[in-house]
Amino acid sequence: HFSTTLAVDLVSFNKTDVVLDIGCGSGSSCRSVANEVTEGRVIGIDPTPGMVRIAREKSTDAPNVAIIEFMDGKAERIPVDDRSVTVAMAVNSFHHWDDVDEGLAEVLRVLKKNGRFFIADEKLENDLTHGEGPISDPTNIEKLLLDAGFVDVAISDHRHDDEEMYLFSSIKK
Repeated sequence: HFSTTLAVDLVSFNKTDVVLDIGCGSGSSCRSVANEVTEGRVIGIDPTPGMVRIAREKSTDAPNVAIIEFMDGKAERIPVDDRSVTVAMAVNSFHHWDDVDEGLAEVLRVLKKNGRFFIADEKLENDLTHGEGPISDPTNIEKLLLDAGFVDVAISDHRHDDEEMYLFSSIKK
């Protein structure tokens, strides 16, 4: 997906960041991030064991594979320590979360102070996202982030050829 590549390009990573990709799928975002986070750590979680297996298989020959770890996990039960992550992201996965409020609370739990959280989602017709109900409206996603306790919440709109995506950015204080 263009949004996977674009999201990684738009987020400024430090080489020592500890990055969590929530809903990592086949691991393409993690492999891209590992090119930037050369002295840090990249953790991909996915609730589907088959996707975790595929991510591991596709990453065996990836540059910087030693800093990438894939594990079973979901937004509502992130298998990492409190305050251990500097950047968390959900690239085309936010709409798959079972409980958005619980997932956002978990993201806050694992982020360090001033840690950053990004949501990337493709923009559909009528300026909506993939989600259903309230999470299909970008302004509702912004409100959910603020209500959860994130600050400096921003939405940006990006286009590549005939495709568009939203990037939501926020910070844990």
